[in-house]
Parts: sequence; structure tokens; C-alpha cells
Amino acid sequence: MKTNLCVAVILLLCFSAVAQETEKRKFRFPVWLYTADKVDIYGLSVGVGSDLYQNSDYVGVRSNGIRIEPVSESLLIATLIFGPDTVDYPLNASEHDAFSKKIPNEIINGLNLSCGTNAFANVNGITISAISQSLKDTNGISLAGLGSGSFRNNGIQIAGAGTSSLYSMGIIASCLNTDVYKGCGLQIGGFNKSVEFNGVQIGIFNNVMTPGEKFSGLQIGVFNNTKKLRGIQLGLLNKNEKRTLPLINWNFRD
Repeated sequence: MKTNLCVAVILLLCFSAVAQETEKRKFRFPVWLYTADKVDIYGLSVGVGSDLYQNSDYVGVRSNGIRIEPVSESLLIATLIFGPDTVDYPLNASEHDAFSKKIPNEIINGLNLSCGTNAFANVNGITISAISQSLKDTNGISLAGLGSGSFRNNGIQIAGAGTSSLYSMGIIASCLNTDVYKGCGLQIGGFNKSVEFNGVQIGIFNNVMTPGEKFSGLQIGVFNNTKKLRGIQLGLLNKNEKRTLPLINWNFRD
């Protein structure tokens, strides 16, 4: 009897805590500022600048619908001296797991339009930035005029000058350089870099400066390089763990 009573009290306290947390969040419709805290916006969310804080223990704002950021730090690029702050992506693979578990301070569900969104945020839908953007995770379509970065890309990520994603599942492309830690799908750029990639890699130089650890699929470029190949290389010069050959190279065995 006492045990049942204790369990009932604990459950009551837990439900009460959840209810209080729910009550703290505010719901706004049809227009509100995405810079507000503990707000769920349905409709149009607008504001200036974004939040790059990476150690939040809750999602500060959820934008459901259309989010517009007309002014951001990306405009600093025009000075040719200062650049915008970006998400502090982990440099070491040992830090990736802890980073992936971090709670984004903003979640955008729908369409995000900006001159540049640099925020520790997850986007589920479409995000378009005229200049540059730096986000935690993108699920959908991510387009930027100059540069685009993400920790995890699930979908399509394209930028004019350079784009990077530590983990990419889908398409990542740029006119100049692309950088992927682990990817699967299609990688297109003038200078492509990857540590591990499965799929198709198309560029002028593929892993030339730093040879990729593993590549499975098809590499097409002027120069192709990888330490461990399971597939085919097509280019002027192709190098893998077995041999270096012009025009075509291959390896399908360990």
C-alpha cells in the first residue's frame, strides 16, 4: 500500500512538472518575433539576427510556417573585413556524438527566408539565404548564395561558393568547394573533400590535397584520390590503394 502511494505521488509530481513546463511556453498566431523566448509561432515569424548559443537545455522558439530574417550578420561580408559568426562545429570526431545531442535553441518548420541565417537551429523544410547560412541540422532543401554549413544535412544543400556538412545524406553541391566528413549520395564541386563517402563524387579535384579514407561508388574528376576505394575512378589521373592510373581506375576488393 505504501509502495503504491509513493509511486502515485512520484507520478503526480512528474505530470505536474510537465504541465508547468507546457504552461510556460507561449503560443502566437499569426505574426510574432522569433527572437522571443519559449514561444511557438504559427504563421509568420520575423526578426533581426539569430541566436548561436549552443548550450541551451530547451528549444527557445519554434517557427511553424514562414520565417523571415531580412537583416543578419551575413551583411558583414560586404565590408570585406569582417565575417559573420557561425556555428562552432566540432573539429574532432570524438566530439561529434556529444554535439549531435545538443538541443537547438530554435526549430524552423516550413520556409526560412533571409539574407543569412547563422543560428544553432534545426530546419525542417526549405531554407534560402541570399548570402550565407550556418545551421545545426537541415532536413529538406538548403540554398545559399555564397556559403552554407550544417552539422547534418538530410536532403539537398547547395551554395554558390562553398558548402560543408559533417554528415550528408542526399545532395551537397557548390561551384567551388564542398567538404563532407561522412556522406552518402551525390557530391558536386570544383574541389571536393570527404573522409568517407558512398555514392557519386563529381568535381575537378576529388580529395587531392587530403586523400579520403574510404570511398565507395563512382569518382569523376580531373584528379581523383582515395586511400581505400570500392568502385571506379574516371579522370586524367586516378589514385587508390592498389594503383595509380590515367583515365580509369578501379578496385572492388579489400
